[in-house]
Amino acid sequence: MGLSGAERVRAVIFDLDGTLADSQLDFTAMRRETSCPDDLGLLEFIDSLADPVEKERVANIIHRHEMAGARRATWIEGAQALCHQLTENDIPLAIFTRNSREAASYTVEALAIPHQILIAREDAPAKPDPTGLLAITEALDIDVDEALYVGDYLYDLQAAANAGMRSCLYDAGECEAFRDQADIVVTEFQQLASLLFNQSA
Repeated sequence: MGLSGAERVRAVIFDLDGTLADSQLDFTAMRRETSCPDDLGLLEFIDSLADPVEKERVANIIHRHEMAGARRATWIEGAQALCHQLTENDIPLAIFTRNSREAASYTVEALAIPHQILIAREDAPAKPDPTGLLAITEALDIDVDEALYVGDYLYDLQAAANAGMRSCLYDAGECEAFRDQADIVVTEFQQLASLLFNQSA
């Protein structure tokens, strides 16, 4: 799929874990430790808990895993080069993540990820709610259809759809179940770079 004419991308928004950074988060272990049901997201599970003591216990487990992941995070292959290409071409780059601001900020600073805006779960409702994406386009003073949201999971595609924004799925081989919900699917970031930098003027 091309990105030309009226579809020109003026800003790229990224998910963080699994998209820009590999933090090796063990979601199976997180679910086991928190007793989170398989059919519920971890953050949604926290919201469903009525007991404040249990809510805090679960939140602390998730925070511990996220911070451990942030400390060992490395770049996803090809992501660093793409981010630098965006910067060199004056295309704003933002991040919208379900991670905590502390964990996300640690990862961003440790990897020196260039970005204009970072929105974490303390800043806006978690994906698939589109509020964070809409806040980013407003801050960048662009229309929603001038941005592209890049992520590696269903929540990312749903958030983009809910915002009326185009989505790009970075599929490292585990996304077959929801590939058809993405506007663009790439298996390596050089493919996305080719699309972005071959746009019509």
